[in-house]
Amino acid sequence: MRVLFLLVNLALVACGGGGGGRDIPQPPGGTLPPIGVTFTLLVTARSEIEPNNSLATADAHTFPDHGANADFIGFGVIGTVNDTLDPADYFLFTASRTHVFTIQMCPSIIDSIPSCSPFNTNDNIDTSVAYFEVLDQDGVLLLSSQGDIAAGNFQDVSIDAGVAYYLAVFAEDTVGATQSYYIEMVEKLPIP
Repeated sequence: MRVLFLLVNLALVACGGGGGGRDIPQPPGGTLPPIGVTFTLLVTARSEIEPNNSLATADAHTFPDHGANADFIGFGVIGTVNDTLDPADYFLFTASRTHVFTIQMCPSIIDSIPSCSPFNTNDNIDTSVAYFEVLDQDGVLLLSSQGDIAAGNFQDVSIDAGVAYYLAVFAEDTVGATQSYYIEMVEKLPIP
């Protein structure tokens, strides 16, 4: 788990943490808040649990609580896909408040710590290798990064509170190799 504070001077300062990992300063959506705004972001991240290859076997993820320790929240998953052996991973989640969420998927794991750059979308996995989708509780497609060469694996989606959703990762063409990924879904920061 990690906590992020953005201060008035826009310096990033990582605090707290736990769950066996270091803190990773990273605002969601690739944007900083305006000067004079202070907020906290809390993201829980863990490895996927197999089998999670269908809606019926989706790996359930929870968001941390809002409150004094978190103005904005999110969750992240470390996983792998392979177009031959493990072509899909599904994750089930429910948001506690209606919000726009930013989803980013990257290949970077540094010292066992997920490391997507919020400022450089070139660090994301190319959608020709792997992509993600967001589905509603009935499995109806709401968003797909498949073939999106503009936004790629860095997208926003509006999520309603109290409704089950699925986040899925698919191997598009890993040429039979295993592709590691870190996917993170966080509440988007309000930009006036």
